Amino acid sequence: MAAAKAQVNPTLSTSDAAFMTSAARGGMAEVQMGQLAQRNGRAASVRTFGQKMVTDHSPVNRELMALAQQKQITPPGDIGAEHRQTYEQLAELRGSAFDHAYAQAMVKDHQEDLQAFQDEAANGTDPEVKAFAERHVPVLQEHLRMAQQLPRR
Repeated sequence: MAAAKAQVNPTLSTSDAAFMTSAARGGMAEVQMGQLAQRNGRAASVRTFGQKMVTDHSPVNRELMALAQQKQITPPGDIGAEHRQTYEQLAELRGSAFDHAYAQAMVKDHQEDLQAFQDEAANGTDPEVKAFAERHVPVLQEHLRMAQQLPRR
């Protein structure tokens, strides 16, 4: 009976749950920092990239929240300490200083996100969480490519 119940409502592995939490925090941070880029950025490319982060990550965040609810895990309520620190540092900057710092932060963040999504896609144990990661790898690759073209000096 217990085995049948586990098949109907499987528990999420620790690594899948950790991926979902990290991805949720990262996605929320991308949106918040994207909004900040639209306000504080000087270069049109930075403001445009910020808008793209809001546009692309908002529906993914909603998809991830729905998946978390389906998997019966509580998604994080905020962006977490590491992202908050980056946000607060960026919020102090304006113009080209903001552009450079934002571009560096987005390259670093998307490299880390891409690695996490690729790892989950390759090694995840929950088929739906794994499929979520697989679906979004190409988008993150494109975001990384775009971030690398932003002014960083």
